[in-house]
Amino acid sequence: MTAAAHRCGGWTSRAEVRRHEVTTVQLLPHHLRAGQLPLAAVGEVVHVTPMIYASEVDALRCRPARLWDLDPYGTVVACGVLGVDTVPALDGDGVGDLGVLVVGERSLPLNCAGMSTAPDLGAGRPVYVEGSVYLDVDVRAHAATDRAFRLRAVRRYRLRPGGAPPRTEHLDRIPGAEGIDDDVFLHVADLVDPAVDADVAAAQP
Repeated sequence: MTAAAHRCGGWTSRAEVRRHEVTTVQLLPHHLRAGQLPLAAVGEVVHVTPMIYASEVDALRCRPARLWDLDPYGTVVACGVLGVDTVPALDGDGVGDLGVLVVGERSLPLNCAGMSTAPDLGAGRPVYVEGSVYLDVDVRAHAATDRAFRLRAVRRYRLRPGGAPPRTEHLDRIPGAEGIDDDVFLHVADLVDPAVDADVAAAQP
């Protein structure tokens, strides 16, 4: 969707355009330490699978029918529907097939492995989801789940003493194992569709 289309939809500032187009994903520390994520530089295009790790799924709380609220830390509240397609389980994976949450033009596999009770989900049903968005490496063997994104930014959040807000540090690439410090509690990356990124850049004065 172009910046002009966003303005017609009521989103007028460049900041609002960017906020609605960016997908912020958590970079899990065990994936970084194992070198399982692409060591891409900011500005490069990567083929990856953003995925939702659900902490709550409810079929009764979908108001409004379509919602996507993703914060800079990669935590999300969403309302959408479950798609017809699923992501098949890998051999030896105890999670089983994964449902796919569809919110407008977004579609992300839904990992409910962390929930104490697996939700009873059916295709086409409205669903409310809380959780976090992360880059998955376990389903990358399924080419259909990978998409091209431009890596717009990489950040890490470092703990500070005395309960002060965490310090934000901007990185020029996704770090390898050597870039993981004990007092860094979160790495995130901002992803955007390359075509949308070009539209937004063209709309800037």
